[in-house]
Amino acid sequence: MLNLGPPVLTVVVTLALAQAANPYLDGARVLARELKFAEAIAQLRVARQVPDLDPAQRIEVLELLAKCHVAEGNRPDAEAAFTELLALEPERELDRETTSPKILAVFDQVKRRLFPEERVSLVEENAPFGRVRARIVDPFRRVSAAQVVVRRGEGPWEERPLTLDGRALDVPTPLATTEAVSWFLQLKSATGEVLATLATAEAPRVVEPASLATPRPGVPAVEPSPPPTKVAGVVATVAAFAAVGVGTALQLSSQSLERAARDSSRPPGDWADTARAAHAEAVTQASWSIGMFVTGGAAAVTAAVLFAW
Repeated sequence: MLNLGPPVLTVVVTLALAQAANPYLDGARVLARELKFAEAIAQLRVARQVPDLDPAQRIEVLELLAKCHVAEGNRPDAEAAFTELLALEPERELDRETTSPKILAVFDQVKRRLFPEERVSLVEENAPFGRVRARIVDPFRRVSAAQVVVRRGEGPWEERPLTLDGRALDVPTPLATTEAVSWFLQLKSATGEVLATLATAEAPRVVEPASLATPRPGVPAVEPSPPPTKVAGVVATVAAFAAVGVGTALQLSSQSLERAARDSSRPPGDWADTARAAHAEAVTQASWSIGMFVTGGAAAVTAAVLFAW
């Protein structure tokens, strides 16, 4: 028999509860249908605190909470709930055939206060280089078309239709080839009225040709990588200097050892052996010195050839 310890059992129960429907929301629905609005409000206040409440349930909790507050005569609380609801979903609408006129009056007042004059806007969002993203805020659903308006150089403006994917735009920025390209986005109503823009004809976004492009503010310019031959030339030059330096040091050491080998002032019995050892070491270092000079010269010639390539 499988034995689940307390930690594992806790995780299993937590996951099961997270996947289940919100019981407080379910209870509030029943209480609201029974016209027990005060009790429904108490359940909804708890329902709002459930961890990981999904967006659809949060919207439903706020809408039902606002309706119950209207029914109880708590207009300020109803307006607060509708305000939070519309901040999450500006385009939210109530069913005008089945919803009480008292509730619709509060909802409409809050909506017009938040979005005066049925205003539409384009809110630009972060996008990768070469694309533009903008969220459409259209509380009264007035937008029926979106366009990017483009002009090359000093030519005429051209309107190009865009596909409305939900309530957002995600499109590539126009490309510039031999001349600068100016552009802006606009939203239109069914009658052709311009409702909102991102940039304008008077202050458009501009894309310069690649030959004239300058780095965007805050984006460092990317320097081109040096060709491999230049890199190899630098390495060869460093090797040449290193070889010459080592060769010079060995040559000086060899000369010092040779002088020591000829020094007859050393104590009797020691001088002959010391002289022979010093002479042998001097010959060895002199040989290495010559080899390093040859290596340095070869590296220098290689570096010169690579830099000239």
